[in-house]
Amino acid sequence: MPVGLTSPISVYCDQTTDGGGWTVIQRRFDGSIDFNRPYNSFRFGFGSSAGEQWLGLENVYRLTDQDAYEMYVELEDWNSVVKYAKYSSFSLGNSGSYYRLSVGGYSGTAGDGFYLSSDSSSHGGYLNGQAFSARDVDRDANSGSCAGGRGDYSGGWWYKSCARSALNGPYLRPSDRTGHSGYGIYWYPFGGSYHQYLKKSKMMVRPANFQP
Repeated sequence: MPVGLTSPISVYCDQTTDGGGWTVIQRRFDGSIDFNRPYNSFRFGFGSSAGEQWLGLENVYRLTDQDAYEMYVELEDWNSVVKYAKYSSFSLGNSGSYYRLSVGGYSGTAGDGFYLSSDSSSHGGYLNGQAFSARDVDRDANSGSCAGGRGDYSGGWWYKSCARSALNGPYLRPSDRTGHSGYGIYWYPFGGSYHQYLKKSKMMVRPANFQP
């Protein structure tokens, strides 16, 4: 159990992907859970380990504050194409920083949705170091509120202005696409489009020194 927590939490563990040992911190696959929620819901978590879930920023902070961690993001589109993004370092700041994102060392097939390269800073895609925003707490660098429904965006995320990834957006199918349907669950480099809606997403962490 992460240091600082007073009671156990139920988590989904992935013991097959990339050698196993992963704690799932976000999982979406059927749209049964609404992810357009206020900040405190994202802070303390919602859903369940048996279904769709957001483990909670505070829980993830406590977990990744104990040791060096890495992250694995698994994505699947509506054509059953599966890709991944792996980051060799991942942690969150404390609540006072609004759970500032620290991530680095990309590898994989899905593309770097956090846009770690410095040349991406000009278009707002560079998310490393960003605080977490939700519909009622605006910590992004945009004049509007990305998480609050600015344009095509919604759902809590580490927005800058706004972002080229957001896995907590509305659960949309290709048939839902209209001129006003928004971006849904998206990871721009997956297919080079904001409107390539994803069917499944899974964010997982494990100790960086894990040995399968």
